[in-house]
Amino acid sequence: MHPLEQLLRKNELWLMRRIRDYAVERDYSRYTSTLEEAWRISIVGLTDSIISALTISEDPWELSPEDTYISDPIAAFGVLEAQKHRSRGVTLEMFLGLMKYYRQTYLDLLRKSYPIGQVSKEEPLNEVNNDREKYSHFIERVFDRIEIAFCAEWGRSDTMNRAIGELQETNRRITNEKNKFLTIFESMPTAVFLLDDKRRIVHMNFSGAQMIDPTAKSGGHYYSHPDDRIPFPWLEDELSRFYETGDEKEYEYLIELPDKDECQVLARFHPMEDISFKYTGKVVILQDITERKKAEKELKQTQTYIIHQEKMASIGQLAAGVAHEINNPMGFIISNLSSLRKYIECLTEFITVEDQAIALADIPNDFQLAEIREKLKIDYISEDVKELIVESLDGAERVKHIVQELKTFSRIDQADYTLIDLNETIKTTMNIAWNEIKYVATLEHEFGNIPKINCYPQQLNQVFLNLLVNAAQAIKDQGTITVRTWCDEKNINVSITDTGGGILPKDLARIFEPFYTTKDVGKGTGLGLSISYGIIQNHGGEIRVESEIGKGSTFTVTLPIHK
Repeated sequence: MHPLEQLLRKNELWLMRRIRDYAVERDYSRYTSTLEEAWRISIVGLTDSIISALTISEDPWELSPEDTYISDPIAAFGVLEAQKHRSRGVTLEMFLGLMKYYRQTYLDLLRKSYPIGQVSKEEPLNEVNNDREKYSHFIERVFDRIEIAFCAEWGRSDTMNRAIGELQETNRRITNEKNKFLTIFESMPTAVFLLDDKRRIVHMNFSGAQMIDPTAKSGGHYYSHPDDRIPFPWLEDELSRFYETGDEKEYEYLIELPDKDECQVLARFHPMEDISFKYTGKVVILQDITERKKAEKELKQTQTYIIHQEKMASIGQLAAGVAHEINNPMGFIISNLSSLRKYIECLTEFITVEDQAIALADIPNDFQLAEIREKLKIDYISEDVKELIVESLDGAERVKHIVQELKTFSRIDQADYTLIDLNETIKTTMNIAWNEIKYVATLEHEFGNIPKINCYPQQLNQVFLNLLVNAAQAIKDQGTITVRTWCDEKNINVSITDTGGGILPKDLARIFEPFYTTKDVGKGTGLGLSISYGIIQNHGGEIRVESEIGKGSTFTVTLPIHK
């Protein structure tokens, strides 16, 4: 690529901003486009003309009295621009004046890129100055040709009649375009207001007018005297901050509009997209989100219900194991209590005999008492009753612990957003899931030193229970499930790894889809991972999976420390 072409292509944005600044400074921006893209296109057109000339010949295109500039390919851009600007009502003087600043823009780029006095080993001073002079001369001649072609096109004998026709046609086209965009603006269901620097309404669409006056007619504001009041006093604080900082944020308000019930409104503020600074007002967009909020509330209730149902299904799945764990200690507690009842009956009988003997003062001899004591096994009872009580208390503690784990898992008293120790939460869930795991795998854990986080404990319990149960069900014979926690600067990470059969690639891409399951009929709803995915997303985190056929899978949950 030629060095000049490379320079122009690389600095397209700089050229666009430079001519924009010249136009604003010299007041040409009153007659030019307000959009950045229009300025960019004009720079691209001029750059293309320069590069086209460069491709044909690197020597400067000197002027000749024999040249026909209207048909000159290098000056074609000038002819096209003459036709376009003439039809827009731009005068020859106005266009040529602006073209001088376009020329100046390109020369400024050369001065910036090849400053006089620059010296380096690679580019000696005389070579730098020669390049600048050569490229400047080349660009000057290209602009000369474009401007001459413009004047030639403008000065043709039939130009005046054609210009009048073009102006009339352009005026009709502009009017139609204006009406089209006005119709689009008026038809928008979202309220849009244009405010000036004093925050007064300059323009608003039909939806905006109806927010202020329910009886407003479409187009009424456009064709009548504008209302200069400041819209909606409840916007004042946020609008003031926007005028000061330009920070584009969204705000929600619960308001009562004229002749309407209470509604919720989403407000957004935007600056005018005008790089020429002709229009310095601000755009205020107000959207009635009442129905959306109702739908979100209903959706949240539905999601809560589905999560609850899935949680109940998981607990139901574990119920048999939990019942077995409770039945074991309860079995020997009941057996021990039955033995204690018999022991009490024997002790009571022995004590009654002694009481009767004492009351009648007929104290039997030692042999008789020993015989009764042996018959009733008093010595054995005295020793065994201690063990029965200890064993029963231990069983009762086990039942109490299981019930406490279930209570902690359900978190009935912590359904709201709260600060928790995630390691402790995972331990509880591991204990609940143990009955599903212990017959197929050993359960290992490596808990790191992690900070507490704010979360919905019930929901996270559901996620980790689901992942642990899935890991157990993925293992056909004996295997290992490993739970790890660690953190970095921003996140807490939890991984659950199993040594099961792994997940097929075709299933891996779909496992988080609702109702998609690879389990046998009756063993899965296909909602567990989908719900888990939604819960983690709701916490601002992510859940990902890595799997290898024959080796197992790892599910990793990442949660932000600060949300």
